[in-house]
Amino acid sequence: MAQRTKRKHTAMTAEVMPAPSTASNVAAAIKQDAASASAEKDRDSSDEPRKKAKPSTPVAGKSTDTDKSPEEILEYLEETFDVRRSFITLEMPSIPEVMETYPYLFRGKHLLIEFLRISKIDIDHAIQEYCVKFAQGILSAARRLSGAAVILRQAEAAKQENATLRQYWDMVTAICLLPMLLRENLVEMIREVGEDDEVDPSGKIVPMLVSRGSIFTSDQFFLIAEETILQEFEEFTMAFASLFASYWVFNMEYPRTLNNTYMFVQKVMLHLRGDQTPLPPPCKMLVQRLTKWAKDHKSK
Repeated sequence: MAQRTKRKHTAMTAEVMPAPSTASNVAAAIKQDAASASAEKDRDSSDEPRKKAKPSTPVAGKSTDTDKSPEEILEYLEETFDVRRSFITLEMPSIPEVMETYPYLFRGKHLLIEFLRISKIDIDHAIQEYCVKFAQGILSAARRLSGAAVILRQAEAAKQENATLRQYWDMVTAICLLPMLLRENLVEMIREVGEDDEVDPSGKIVPMLVSRGSIFTSDQFFLIAEETILQEFEEFTMAFASLFASYWVFNMEYPRTLNNTYMFVQKVMLHLRGDQTPLPPPCKMLVQRLTKWAKDHKSK
């Protein structure tokens, strides 16, 4: 590998200060995930025809052992958490080395659960909760930006196709518009390739998503880092949550080109301070605009 991603110094992540949450929340979320995985397994063994989730893309050299049950995998990752954090934060291995050592971490929702263990925050729920409140405000703020027209047009087409998913598509749209509103570029975070194109991880060092086809029509999102495909997702919001979580799971610095976007997610969406780094000015300006939008919207 010609290049290594920047890792945070141990002192930078020694004290994580999340929004109020309890250990019981973590345990409940992990238990719920185990129950969901078990139910998924039971449905797979039934005769009822249904759409099955795509498996994660296999990686060369990675164990494909499936002997462990979902409950056993969760228990294993829970028991090895402290050792794994020391391994990642002190030894600073490459992500492929982490995959080789802990392959189960790259299956299902385990990156999100690992983030939950680190921060005590359910990232998927927190992002959805924020978007329920402010997605329309983000869309409203972005309408005057010339570059937003294509995204808004694709989003409207998706909503017209399935009106019951309007709130979901508003959330996807808001996430896609954030970099633009924060003076950054979406393609640094998520790139689209043709529906029939091979997903090539070469040259992709920092974590990012690759969508096979348009973000608004795709059901194949690939999480890539350090020239390696880490995992494949069918659903965008889970893929995005896993993308952000990966920076914390692998103890990585945000890239300079997306610092505003990821700081907004961290400090505004998740209320996760982590360190004393101030909120960048573009983020402060957007918070002010959204606060004013929410106040005006509430008074109507």
